[in-house]
Amino acid sequence: MNLQTLRGSYNLIAGLGSWCGPALYSERHNLRRHSFPLDWVQTPFLSDVNRLLKNKFQGFMELGNMIEKDILANYIDDNGYPIFKFGTHESVRAHYITDTQYNIDSVHDFPIIPDQEWVLQYPSYKIRLNHRIQTFLNQIAQSQRTLFIRHEWMPTSYEDIVILKSILAEMTNGNFNILLIETVDDDLQGVKDMNFGTPQDGICWVQISRKDCTNPSIWNILLEGITLID
Repeated sequence: MNLQTLRGSYNLIAGLGSWCGPALYSERHNLRRHSFPLDWVQTPFLSDVNRLLKNKFQGFMELGNMIEKDILANYIDDNGYPIFKFGTHESVRAHYITDTQYNIDSVHDFPIIPDQEWVLQYPSYKIRLNHRIQTFLNQIAQSQRTLFIRHEWMPTSYEDIVILKSILAEMTNGNFNILLIETVDDDLQGVKDMNFGTPQDGICWVQISRKDCTNPSIWNILLEGITLID
């Protein structure tokens, strides 16, 4: 499958990490209707995402498995826009929290509040997260045609992609395609279509240069011709 055969109309488009890009640029292209659990987290390893999906998010972001790392991030709203301190242009910073069971990082969910531990925000966060999880599971089960988008920072494993497709097949009832965006260190210009498999495989594998991961023109190419069915 290639980008040309991937293009078309879908009932649902869902990001699967490994960073905020799939959700962010789907939002910018008016292709995002729901807030899903993997939208604003970092999921560096597809094997961990496969395990999470296979388990249907059981045990995900449980307080006993969460630790804070000495890294700062920005607090954002549900559409991917930074939230600023009142009356300033200074963005609110966020705690960087890792789920050690699934090796997934919450980067934008816990705003830093002076003299307050991040764990005090956990109950309200968990309510939001559970809602996102249930929405994701319901929507992918109901959708007749879904596009999943996964952006890989690491070299991509063919085996992990096949496993991902198999797991998604068990979670969905309609047809689906996967847009797999692999990041490479080569001085690659634009988007390299790997022409992976056949249209029936439902996997569109492309490569982009690491320096272009946040380049809007690259995302314009990736999402060109993709629309949502009203």
